[in-house]
Amino acid sequence: MPRPNHSAFLDLHGPSNILIMRFALWGIILLSFLVRVISLNFQSLWRDEVDVLRFAMQPLPELLRNFTLAEHNGPFYYVLMRGWLHLAGTSEFALRFIALLCGVLNIPLIWRIAHSFIERRAALLATLLAAISPYLVWYAQDAKMYAVFTMLILLALWCAERALQSGQGVWWGGFVLAASLSLYVHLLAVLMLPLYALMLLIWPFVPHGRRRGLIVLASLTLPYLPLALWQLPLLLQPHPTGHTFVPLPEMFALLFALHTRGVALVGDWPVSTAFLFAVLVGIFAPSLQKEVWTGDATRLRDASSWWARLFLALWAFLPAVLLFAVTLRLPLFQPRYLIFTLPPFLMLTARGIWALTRLARPMALALSAVVITFSGLGLWVQSTRPLKSDFRAAAAFVAQRYQPGEPIMFQVPYVRYIFDYYFPQAHPTLEGPWTNDGRSTESVAQQISEATQEYTTLWLVASESWLWDKRDLTRAWLREHAELLAAGSFVRVEVYHYRLR
Repeated sequence: MPRPNHSAFLDLHGPSNILIMRFALWGIILLSFLVRVISLNFQSLWRDEVDVLRFAMQPLPELLRNFTLAEHNGPFYYVLMRGWLHLAGTSEFALRFIALLCGVLNIPLIWRIAHSFIERRAALLATLLAAISPYLVWYAQDAKMYAVFTMLILLALWCAERALQSGQGVWWGGFVLAASLSLYVHLLAVLMLPLYALMLLIWPFVPHGRRRGLIVLASLTLPYLPLALWQLPLLLQPHPTGHTFVPLPEMFALLFALHTRGVALVGDWPVSTAFLFAVLVGIFAPSLQKEVWTGDATRLRDASSWWARLFLALWAFLPAVLLFAVTLRLPLFQPRYLIFTLPPFLMLTARGIWALTRLARPMALALSAVVITFSGLGLWVQSTRPLKSDFRAAAAFVAQRYQPGEPIMFQVPYVRYIFDYYFPQAHPTLEGPWTNDGRSTESVAQQISEATQEYTTLWLVASESWLWDKRDLTRAWLREHAELLAAGSFVRVEVYHYRLR
């Protein structure tokens, strides 16, 4: 039996194959838009999303002052959102539209980067996995800066890759602009600086571009210098950050779970096993495709060699190690801060599956089926099941029963901003007492009595109240001194209506 012609099968540069790839890519981009926009408003806004509205709509001098305050992360994003919200309004759709737009733009950027690092068919699979990644979709439907943050890092890498290939100054300028903006959109973009330097050092056959690239990379210290000066007090004078210390193995375990199963954590060992096996194959499997040389500079077209796999592996895992080193002094870890490590993870996954199609096709098909099926299930859960704190439903519950002049007590007080977004009716506001400082039951009872003495009824809206009142002293006082008229329980939000005795 004649052996199959693998060289013909792997020829991706013929006109028909290029046309098919283009149609497939545009189909994937359209798919990414649809899965992000269809359920854009399904989840209620949560506190960080309402923060975007609060900060962006501050008076301009106060907003600009945030650039010099150490506790503000990514002040440029709120400047961007200020202009957008003045044009588009403050609806849920408007708040999340910039994230949606950047989330969709991430898909062609992932393609552009992937086909420089892995085989083109594997790059197309990586693009598909990114389009249906529940975690990437989740933050493309969130008003915070994480989709924008990821887009700027991908854009910086693409510009650097084009600059190394062409040596043109316009691409170096694009790299500096995108990398600098990413620093002002999220401070942890600084974790990419070692990877930018590594890319310049290991990229093959660009001796002149490498020298210029290192000079350009050094120039990034200029836009970062103001941020470094403003944020230096955070490291020199450690203070409570609201985050707990997380050991490195737990950091990796949590990142792996979210990157593979999404925030709904759909699936268990089949998903984890499929991704882990594919990633390991993607890292360690040598290239089975011949290197193709073009042009006078003998530029490497096939990018699945050792340096490409090394870079993708370090991009996927090194930022977590660097952030862990920071958390030894100042706890800062949140999985979403490292969302920019998901694209290389998916590229390695796709490369592993593609490598297996030429070695063990049934296994590759099984891995693909598991990864794609459970990604689809994760998207379905995110678009049909409330997962964020459901203040939209809680506010609707109160609105149906509210009488003008009734006070609303918030436990924790900060959640009033989210509730009031959905409940614009004017109302007296009471802050639930802070009891986690160990204060006595008697002093808490006196504080509540004094706050409620003018009223005959009271609403209590509680969300994550253990952060403020872990002994539940507020509810205990109300059970003793008030009659419960109505109660509603929603995702991470509870509402109670009392008649005070």
